[in-house]
Amino acid sequence: MSNTVPIQSSVTPGVVLKTKFVLPGSDAFQNYIEYVDREEAKSEVKLKPKMFETYQDYMGNPEKTSALFTEHANRLSESEKKSLKEMFKTAHENGSIMWQDVISFHNPWLEEQGIYDSKTKTLDEKKLMDVTRLAMKEMQKREGIEKSST
Repeated sequence: MSNTVPIQSSVTPGVVLKTKFVLPGSDAFQNYIEYVDREEAKSEVKLKPKMFETYQDYMGNPEKTSALFTEHANRLSESEKKSLKEMFKTAHENGSIMWQDVISFHNPWLEEQGIYDSKTKTLDEKKLMDVTRLAMKEMQKREGIEKSST
């Protein structure tokens, strides 16, 4: 019989994905449509507490993300934002469920991947967007929704 005590270690995930499903009749769906169409400057204005869910608050925080991006664009023009808003409205009218995904990254993991430099506090946003796109594409494939999500 061994008197060895097992060593406990702490494991911190490098990436955490949190998903929320929003039903089409909910206020959160309409709020998201309004969020997509908001002016960038409004993110600095104090908003009504219940207007946005945590996801929208997070995405509107300029320290957390620089801008809305899609599968094909790193930044969206006003017309692209309007088109995206129309797509959300159509999905809402068709009774579609909206998936809200928040991806969080652990800075040491980002540094190991060459995406973040802790010394200069710089983030390679393009690389992070590209990796996020790949992850979302893979998730859609595994869920069997890659054709319906575009």
